[in-house]
Amino acid sequence: METACPLLHVLKDYPKEVLLRDGSGVTLRPIAEDDGPLLIRMLEGLSEEDRWFLGLGERVEAFVDRFMDSLKSDRFFAVAALLEGDMIAAAVLVRNRPGAEGHAGRILMSVSAPYRERRLGTWMLLDLINAAMAMGLDCVRMNLVEGRDALIMRGVEKIQFVKEAVLRGFARDMDGCSRDLAVMVKRLPRGWTEEGLC
Repeated sequence: METACPLLHVLKDYPKEVLLRDGSGVTLRPIAEDDGPLLIRMLEGLSEEDRWFLGLGERVEAFVDRFMDSLKSDRFFAVAALLEGDMIAAAVLVRNRPGAEGHAGRILMSVSAPYRERRLGTWMLLDLINAAMAMGLDCVRMNLVEGRDALIMRGVEKIQFVKEAVLRGFARDMDGCSRDLAVMVKRLPRGWTEEGLC
């Protein structure tokens, strides 16, 4: 995976162990080019509804092939969580293309159902925020479905994500019903000054 030089100090921290709420240890590390089979197995283990809202379509393998190819760009930084040789979560930071939105990024994440609400997502999100700061980004966003992602929304609000907009009826569930999409944004500090973080 190609990485921009600012990410070198982030990458040196991997692999690393994090403790979940229940005391179990999980390894976090960047997704490697040979992780495709692990990612496919993880995504195929998600519920049909989870795969729907991730936009995976019918062919998980084709999605993973495109995803793994995208990791060759320095616009992408992806982290995997592994437990006993299995990938149990994956998260990616996508830096916008240069231009009017080049200072911003988007975070996408998926955690296997048995490992939700154990703070694994929080650990991974904090790693991606650190990477975003290393990339020089000013803000990151997550798109969350109102109601369905209520627990995630409360979790990201605890680390200063703010609901900047609600796109009414922007998403559709598997039954074709409209769902509101919340745009959650975190403004990132630019660095240290004499007064502290700016």
